[in-house]
Parts: sequence; structure tokens; C-alpha cells
Amino acid sequence: MSKQAERKSPYMLLLLVVFLWGVNSVSIKYLTEFFPPLLLAAVRLLLAGSFLFGIFLLKNKNRTLPRPAWGATFGVAVFAIFLHQIALTVGLKETSSTHAILILGMGPLFTTVMACIFLRESFSLPRGLGLLLGLGGVVLVVAGKSQTGASLQGDALIGAAALAFAIGALFVKKAVMHSSSLAVTAYSHFFAALGLGAAALCLQPPALATIVLNSTVVGVLLFSSFMSTAVGALLWNMSIHQVGASTAALFQNASPVVGIFCCGAVSRRRADMAVFFVSLSGYWRGRTGGRDFKPAGFYEK
Repeated sequence: MSKQAERKSPYMLLLLVVFLWGVNSVSIKYLTEFFPPLLLAAVRLLLAGSFLFGIFLLKNKNRTLPRPAWGATFGVAVFAIFLHQIALTVGLKETSSTHAILILGMGPLFTTVMACIFLRESFSLPRGLGLLLGLGGVVLVVAGKSQTGASLQGDALIGAAALAFAIGALFVKKAVMHSSSLAVTAYSHFFAALGLGAAALCLQPPALATIVLNSTVVGVLLFSSFMSTAVGALLWNMSIHQVGASTAALFQNASPVVGIFCCGAVSRRRADMAVFFVSLSGYWRGRTGGRDFKPAGFYEK
């Protein structure tokens, strides 16, 4: 593979993650109409974790993590998955999909600031301007007229989900320094699935008899679990290892682009398109203006 292809590869993975996660916010919002929020998170993580662990067991003879990776992997499970999924799933039940997608756009700001402070990753003015433009999309919507189905409590929970995920990204960077991205992703999803299952049983008894499923619900659930959650997390962790947490986080500014279009396709609304252009301009400003950045581990094999 040429050096040019190597440089493009992680960015192509991140663009795929952007698509999968942008769609996932709408998918989860749809699924909360059929599942209690915590039960939904537990089921999705159990399916995703089983899928990832199956791949991990098939590809690896050594099926344990190195000792230095255990603590960071557990941190990924707690922050990037367990707390993030609880806040996200419950928050989506309380607010609109558009609000949720755009508030999650604060994630890159949280991640970049913390990566610069705790991981000592470099920071440039163009990247800062890009983050501010992306965050401007959040302000335009949340500070404006409230949409049907939106609430301050739900918006706050989505903000907490974004913060938890940003903290988790720091643990990902630490974990993949000692183990493969697949191993870290598989084990962290396994730990988180156990925690979410216990939380669902304690706080929201399943009441499976009241859940009515059809082919559409099952299809959305499987896509959300296997593609958006499992594959998306694996590609995200691989990308952080290659380009660093702050650069990877910048791509999250483009997730609202996908999510807003999905919301428009589902609800046939044309609102919030100004946010689309603000978020997109922020993404490109940070991506093309930060050429001086040389991410740690980018050229590592």
C-alpha cells in the first residue's frame, strides 16, 4: 500500500463511522417506541458484543488482554459504552432526534480539549475554528424554538452522553497502545453488555410480553446492533489508534449531516438545514485547515 493510500485509509474509515453513527441516532429513536430504553441498550450491546467477541475468538489464538490494557479497556466500557448508552437511550426517549444529533455534535469539542490536556495532542487554530463552527450548529437549534418531542431534561441527558463518550475516547487511545483495536472493542462491549443487562433487570423489568416486534423493528435493531454499534465502534477505535483522539473527534461534526438528512427522510421536515451547512463547514474547516497536525502513531504499522 502506498503512503498516500495509508494516509487516506483512516479517514475513509472515519467517514464510514460518521454515516453509521448518524443513522444510529434515528434508529435508536425509532426503537425506543417498541422497547424500554435500558432494555434496548442492553439488547443492542449484547448483540454487538457477541458479534465482536465471535470475530475476536476466530482471529486470535491469544484470547486475553495484556495486563496494561485491562484498566483502560474497562474505562472504555464504563464511559464510552455503559454510561454513554444509558444517557443516549434514555435521552432519546425524552427529546427529538434532531436535538439529540446536534447536541452530540459537542462531542468533538469535549474530546479535543481533553485530548490536548491529558494526552498532550497538538492543537491548531484552524482546528479550533472548525470545532466552533460545528458547535454553532448545536446552538442554532437548541437555543431556537423547541421542537415537538424535545425537552430540557432530554437535551441534558444527550449532553451527558456526549461527555461520557469523549472521556471514553481517551481510554481508547490508552488501551490500543497495549492491545489490538478488535480486542479492546470486543472486551469493552462484553463488559458493558453485562452492566447494561444488570441495570435493565434492576431498573426496568423487561416485560417481554408487552413488546410487539415486526420485521421492520427486527431489521432496524440488527442494523443498529451489528453495523452502527459493533462495526462503528471497531472502526472508531482503529482510527483513534492511527490518527489520535482529537483528529478522529473532528469527524463527528459530520454525523449531524447524516442524521439530519435521515430525520428529514423519516419526518419529511426541511427544518434545521442551516445547521447542516454550519456543521459541514466546521468539519471541512478543521479537516483541511489542520494540515500541520501530525497525529501520534499515524505511520505505525
